[in-house]
Amino acid sequence: MLENKIAVLRGNRATSLFDNPQFSESWDKLFESCPWATVFQSRDFVTSWLYHFQNYTPYFITDWDGASLTGLLPLVEFKGEFTAPGIDLAEYQVWLAFPEDNEKFIKAALSLFNKTFPKGILYLKYIPDTKQIELVGKDSYLAPRSVWKAYQRPMMEADKDWLQQELKKKNRKEKINRLKRLGEFEFVHLTDFDDFNSAIEGMALQSDFRKAALYNNSSFHDEPKRKEFLLSLFRMGLLHVSILRVGEFTIAANAGIMSKGMVHLQGINSHSPFHSKHSPGILHFLMLGVELADSNIPFFDLTPGGAEGYKSLLANRHDLAYEFWYGPRFYILVKKNKLKIKAFLKSKLQGKKILEMDLSDPNVLIQQLKNNISFWVRTCLKFLKKDRINLVKNQTKQLYFSWKKESGSIEVIQDSKPDFNTGEISKNKISDLFLWENNGSIISRMELFQDCLARIENGQEMFTIVSDNVLNGICWCIPATSIKGNVAKSQEQPDQMPLRLSCSYYVIGKESLVINCVGKIIANTKSQQVPFSGFTLELAKDQKELVQRIFSLSTWILDKN
Repeated sequence: MLENKIAVLRGNRATSLFDNPQFSESWDKLFESCPWATVFQSRDFVTSWLYHFQNYTPYFITDWDGASLTGLLPLVEFKGEFTAPGIDLAEYQVWLAFPEDNEKFIKAALSLFNKTFPKGILYLKYIPDTKQIELVGKDSYLAPRSVWKAYQRPMMEADKDWLQQELKKKNRKEKINRLKRLGEFEFVHLTDFDDFNSAIEGMALQSDFRKAALYNNSSFHDEPKRKEFLLSLFRMGLLHVSILRVGEFTIAANAGIMSKGMVHLQGINSHSPFHSKHSPGILHFLMLGVELADSNIPFFDLTPGGAEGYKSLLANRHDLAYEFWYGPRFYILVKKNKLKIKAFLKSKLQGKKILEMDLSDPNVLIQQLKNNISFWVRTCLKFLKKDRINLVKNQTKQLYFSWKKESGSIEVIQDSKPDFNTGEISKNKISDLFLWENNGSIISRMELFQDCLARIENGQEMFTIVSDNVLNGICWCIPATSIKGNVAKSQEQPDQMPLRLSCSYYVIGKESLVINCVGKIIANTKSQQVPFSGFTLELAKDQKELVQRIFSLSTWILDKN
């Protein structure tokens, strides 16, 4: 009987099998014979992930008896639940079994899971095969202990003719032509390890910046082992990497884990915020599809969770995948009711917003509420936190300075009483934002990143001030052609355009660093021989100390209107 053979192998009992050639061969054979298997259940993926993330204890539920193997469910414990190795890096999570043994194996495996972990919860995201859900749903023992939620899975079929027609559409051709005017424009499939090793840092940085702003998630910054793991997958031929370049600058990139006949949008997906108006991510994905067609890879999996946004532009095929929970009956009953309530609220609140918060997406809404409540508490207690100023989003005062024509030159702004440490000033250096410190701040990192992302995408140039490996301030040069934000498109002639500057964030007591940064921006603009008649400095009421310091610099201001 299979029930008598199956066992839970924990920790060293599981990992010791990796050195057994017969077990490795059996696992590989099982993987190749399992129709619903994905790369995330392959021996290479699982063992490599466990090697790089050794703080997770493996649990193998299997009928391996030292000679044969008909089923395998590898698990790790994460946040109080059991899930698949790889966790969020494993896009699809399911058990392996020979088709003829599948029903017996999964029923025996889950029954043993109940006995071994009476209060344990098994969570798999996502199961990519409807037949497996149907199998669970019709079983009198498994069904009451299971609940699942279906998600649309958008796919991009690598139809070369369709993809090339999409790239030839007028708006995309215009964007490609604009990018070509910026430098040599090329799509590159990276096949050399050293090339990927050189590119991965920038790819991870772009990805983390955007996700930190949108979801407060910076996986690669917080967990550097992720990059090492992806590098190992590349060495094993399980990663498809491509980049879109303008000159030497990477404006979009994707490192997708490869499965049977497809590349998954799982690994690293990024694009440059400085080129967002050209939609480099969409252009890159369409060009990637053409490359996949030429390589006889039929599908690009856009991953489950709906087909809104950019996925709706790329998807030409859809199917389903399932989020799956298994555990005690009472837990499953409560979970089913929660899912029903969430689905009902989402349908009723779709498109509705309060204070710019999307009420139909519980995950985003909860994160926004946490940030807003946390901000309110920190603001109420800010008299105890004198280290940092609040993030300035809406300037309330604008000071305009113009040059005396007869002076013949523009004096460089410099504080007469500079700090001993003048700090390092960098232009458009995203990595500096990750040097922000939470201690003493009355804003969250997510708020700061959201503001910076919006400004950069609207054409503003960022100047960061860093000293002692800490972000001390952020200044902005806002061009007259900025699309959104604090200034509308200017109708003035180039030689009449005022230079517009702002300081959105800085550490109280570091005003001289801010003033010196503003001076550097002006000097940099002048050195580029950009015509301007003066500059506007945007300030907020909270920036009282900075305003006082500015007015005390009599040598700085030549004329004031």
